[in-house]
Amino acid sequence: MSQQEVLAPRHDVDALNKSLETPKLDPVLLAIANDYLDGRDLQNISEEYGVTQDRVAAVLEKDDVKKYIDNVYVTQGYLNRVRRMKLVNQVIEQKVQDALESGVWSKRDLLDWMKHLNDLEETAKPKKQSPQVAIQVNNYDKLMKDLFNGNG
Repeated sequence: MSQQEVLAPRHDVDALNKSLETPKLDPVLLAIANDYLDGRDLQNISEEYGVTQDRVAAVLEKDDVKKYIDNVYVTQGYLNRVRRMKLVNQVIEQKVQDALESGVWSKRDLLDWMKHLNDLEETAKPKKQSPQVAIQVNNYDKLMKDLFNGNG
């Protein structure tokens, strides 16, 4: 086994660990962010810490604090994509179970939930790269003539 093969797995582990790191926040900034996440308004937070509302707003606008808050929103509750998909799957499963037990099918309702599940799946896929330069079709002929005639 070459030295390259031995080092490669470690590099992948390091890259994975680095991507999972959370921003290191000062404990006071973290406490303010958590108070904000708990639903407390700027006035309450500013009174508790003895600072102006502008100072609290400035803390919440810091890049590291915003990243932390965004990460909490995305990973917690129903904003978490996996949790939402599980919930939709459970609803669909229950709809099918109820229909089998009662013999009454609401195709419209079931199809709406299936469409919703499909939409969630589509939003989870990475976006395709769009072209860097867009040329309107109606201007293409004029552009080509200008380029070939030396008017460009």
